[in-house]
Amino acid sequence: MANRADLEAAAAAGLITAEQIGPLDDFLNTRSSPVRQTLSGEEDLRFIRNFHDVFLAIGIVLFAVGLAIAIATFVASATSEVGQGATMTGVACLTAAAAMWGLSEIFARRRRLFLPAIAIVLSFTGFCVVGAGLIYVSAAMAAGVDNHVSGNAALPPEAQAGILIALAVGVIAPALFYLRFRLPFSLGFTGAMAAAFVIGAVLVQDFERNAQFLPVLYLVLGLLLFAAGVAFDARDPARATRFSDNGFWLHFAAAPLILNGALGLLAQMLTGSQAGVGGSIATMIGTGAAAAPLAIATLIVVALLGFVSLLINRRALLVSALLTTGVAIGILMNAIGLGAGALAATTLIVLGGFVLVLGAGWHVARRALLGWVPPGGVWSRVFPPEVAA
Repeated sequence: MANRADLEAAAAAGLITAEQIGPLDDFLNTRSSPVRQTLSGEEDLRFIRNFHDVFLAIGIVLFAVGLAIAIATFVASATSEVGQGATMTGVACLTAAAAMWGLSEIFARRRRLFLPAIAIVLSFTGFCVVGAGLIYVSAAMAAGVDNHVSGNAALPPEAQAGILIALAVGVIAPALFYLRFRLPFSLGFTGAMAAAFVIGAVLVQDFERNAQFLPVLYLVLGLLLFAAGVAFDARDPARATRFSDNGFWLHFAAAPLILNGALGLLAQMLTGSQAGVGGSIATMIGTGAAAAPLAIATLIVVALLGFVSLLINRRALLVSALLTTGVAIGILMNAIGLGAGALAATTLIVLGGFVLVLGAGWHVARRALLGWVPPGGVWSRVFPPEVAA
């Protein structure tokens, strides 16, 4: 059975093209990894192969930062007029985005280097967002639009439009990157930016009134991304192809939204106010007597998230919850009067112990939970069974 190294050697010998390596690798992995095969239960991180990928990614980040500094320096020395400076900077940023796209044709499409491609799509999206936003600002200024906001005044329609345009470009740029290069990270990034667009669209309409609905919005958007991740996972229950990588990054984007949405709703219920609209961590720190109940509720939510992670065999859901879990444990320890040193030590020990116990018993727990799932059926695609080696 040919592996990726064999395919790369075939491309180097001219038997296949470099563009065919990725699709052929996905196809062959799918053929060799049926659902009934014993599942390892591990989430292989296929976005990094060796230190050479890290080396190239560092170079791409340095190149992108250098471009940004060069643009800012050149525009500052070329003009002092705000509108002209915005236009020049916007055009320069879009030019830099085109340069990043050119790099992606080499590293993402031809060489299929995933970690460098992640650095490229982040840089490409950043340049596109800044470029589009600044060009809109310069156009609005040329049209005589005053976007100045004072005090607590609502954003004028033109400012709202500018924010939404920038956020929309933030969705479109990684989406185009995924359509062209099929980079799994860019799909998860697109989902995260789409969630940011929806949140931004709600908040710019009336921040004071709509902020109280943020927890519900977080939760709904997170569940939608989670459902998309499960849909990709169901196409690859053996976790062997690009579909699984797509699911991984969608779950990674969904987890913070689900966690903060659920905790924000709990904060509202426990405190009887809208204090939890912005996020659970800030709420717990500032709610005084309600801090301990909120911290306990956080641990319960994280435990439920861990249960779901076991069912669908996805550790990614828990990774982004670790920070919030640590804060919750710290608040619990503080509530019983531990000093700063003991508080830090206890928080880290409890959190580390939780990760170690869950990691060590992952396969055993999954076998106990999923004994009812028949192999080869529809349910086995959503909840991949843990088969003993």
